Amino acid sequence: MSEQTGTAPERSMKRIGAAAACGLLACTIGAGAAAAYLTGIATAENPFTLDTDLKIELTEPSFSAAAAKDLKPLQSVAKDPTIANTGSVPAYVAADVKVPVFSGGAIKDGAAAELTDADLFSYTVNSGWKQIGEAQLADGFRTYRYVYDAELAAGAKTPSVFDAVTLANLTEDVGISETTIDVTAHAIQSEGFANATEACTAYDAQARLSVTANA
Repeated sequence: MSEQTGTAPERSMKRIGAAAACGLLACTIGAGAAAAYLTGIATAENPFTLDTDLKIELTEPSFSAAAAKDLKPLQSVAKDPTIANTGSVPAYVAADVKVPVFSGGAIKDGAAAELTDADLFSYTVNSGWKQIGEAQLADGFRTYRYVYDAELAAGAKTPSVFDAVTLANLTEDVGISETTIDVTAHAIQSEGFANATEACTAYDAQARLSVTANA
């Protein structure tokens, strides 16, 4: 039989103190376990498809290569560049018209004049189209840019940029026997742009989608 020391009250206080220490240890362990939280993850997977079908077509329904031969001063010939949206993406479109220039004798404002880098052909731009920026002169041509001032829906087409071109009123041989009037069409998606001019500015900063017609 083991020998117990101390009085009964002293032995009781020791047991209470030991029990309190065990309780403190249990509280410490419990506090540490409270730092672990229940967590969960949920994922929503939604399928998306992309529509990248932006296509355009440039036509000149009334142009005749035969009619464009052997033109005389002030003679007109049909040329009606028209852009169609053949894809499924609505777009804004523009047309660059590259007009040959000449230097030499011609009638200007009803009088004979010697002109330098004057347009060899003239035309009247149709309603719905407007010129933006200044025409650029280079390599014997002056290039004008026109934008169609409305969104071109999928399957739709623009009115022609112009309907005909007219040879200048030349008074002498200006050294040009054959030339071209090139029209290049451009398109950019309309989504994200407020108007055609804004879209055309953005278009110039990236690769061009274009179709060229030579006449």
